[in-house]
Amino acid sequence: MLKFTLLDNGADSLKSAYENLETLKNIAEGGQHRLKDSVIFLNHGVELLLKLILKKHSPPLMFDKINEYLEAKQKLKKKEDAKTVFDINKKLKTVSLFEALTRVEYLCDIDIPENFRGSILYVNKIRNQFMHYEVELDEQETETLVTKLQICYEETIEFLEKHIEDLDDIIQDSRFELTTEEYEEQQAEIYAEIYYEDMSLEEMRLEAEYEEANAGDWYGRP
Repeated sequence: MLKFTLLDNGADSLKSAYENLETLKNIAEGGQHRLKDSVIFLNHGVELLLKLILKKHSPPLMFDKINEYLEAKQKLKKKEDAKTVFDINKKLKTVSLFEALTRVEYLCDIDIPENFRGSILYVNKIRNQFMHYEVELDEQETETLVTKLQICYEETIEFLEKHIEDLDDIIQDSRFELTTEEYEEQQAEIYAEIYYEDMSLEEMRLEAEYEEANAGDWYGRP
C-alpha cells in the first residue's frame, strides 16, 4: 500500500529544490531545467506544508469552499467504497498558496515573519515567470538568482520547522551554508524587488481609478 502524506510530499519537494540548487553549483552549462525545477519544487513544497499546518488545526481550512468540503465529508461517512472526500466530489479544490498563508496567519493565529513572507512572494513571482512567460538570464544573473533562492529556502525551513513536527529530521541534511554578508545583501535585493513590484501595482491601481473618475488619463492626456 502506498501512502504519500502532505508531510512526505511537501518535504520531498523541498529536498528536491535543495538538490537542484546544489547541483547547479557544479554545472557550467545546461542547468536551465535545474533552476526551473528548484523554483517549482520550492513553491510546491511551501504550499503543501502550509496546507499541512491548516489541516492540523482543522481539515476544512485546507479547502477553498468549506461548505462543499463538509457536504462531501457527510456523504463520505455513508459510502463504504469511497476513501476520501475527493472520491465524493472530484471538483473540490484546496486553497492557493496565498490563501493558505492568510488562513495560517489569521485563522490559526500564527505570526508570519516578514522575511518568510518576502521569500514566498519572491519564489512565487519567479515561479510564475517560468510557468507563464519566459526567462532570460546571463551567468551572473543566474548565480545571483541561485543565491536568492537559497536564502528563500532557508527562510522557509526556519519558519516551517517551528510549526511542523519532524520536518527538521526529514530534511536535516538539506541545508545551505551562507555567509552573513551574502545573506544580508541578497535579502535586501529580494525586498527591493518585491517593494518595487508592489509600488508598480499600486500606481496602476491609482491610474485606473483616476482615469475612471476623470476625462483625461493619468499623465494629463485627453
